[in-house]
Amino acid sequence: MNAHPLDDPIGVALRTRHAHYALAEGAALRYPSDVAPFGSIPFDATDDDWASLATIAGADTIAMFVPSEFDVAHGWQTHLDLGLTQLTDDDVDTSGERLSDIVDLDETDVPEMLRLTALTRPGPFLPRTVEFGGYVGVIEGGRLMAMAGRRLSVPGWVEISAVCADPEVRGRGYARRLITEVARGIRRDGDRAFLHVAHGNPARGLYEAMGFVVRRDSKVVDVSPSGA
Repeated sequence: MNAHPLDDPIGVALRTRHAHYALAEGAALRYPSDVAPFGSIPFDATDDDWASLATIAGADTIAMFVPSEFDVAHGWQTHLDLGLTQLTDDDVDTSGERLSDIVDLDETDVPEMLRLTALTRPGPFLPRTVEFGGYVGVIEGGRLMAMAGRRLSVPGWVEISAVCADPEVRGRGYARRLITEVARGIRRDGDRAFLHVAHGNPARGLYEAMGFVVRRDSKVVDVSPSGA
């Protein structure tokens, strides 16, 4: 039986729609360090696979989405080991039209996007992450106050990520509206949306209320070769 593409969305993305970003060595893959911190190796990785990952990791920390039972090899430092829940857009309502205060974001907005993500820490956002596309936001007085966009893309599926709002505007419903807009664009392109939420993050309640359905649990590990 073929594995589902969302079982290893980083690896599948780097072998398909994001292959143009892939830095590869053996069975190990990663994004350029200014695009995303993500990498992938087989879940039953051999010593050779870990050696290949070390080659392309260099001094960087690599983030991987892996099964909950995945063990990091000896000789690697684990900086983060955090449970994740993956949800898909089974019952999300994307009917309706874009609200007038939502705007498209692009490379010219990167300084504000970096400022907002540094303030709110929704997950990694780097100078070239915007290249994944589909970013939308709300701007008030020249400041980006809320945003959401796309990240991993595999055949049939696109991840929603970087959902965040400035503390000054929390409670206004921007997250729901921006997630809906991103999901609407993904469906318009013929794909379906998925996302990840850390265990214990109260945002899961919003996602499930919107119609996202739990698909699986996994975890994210941030690792680097010892001594890097």
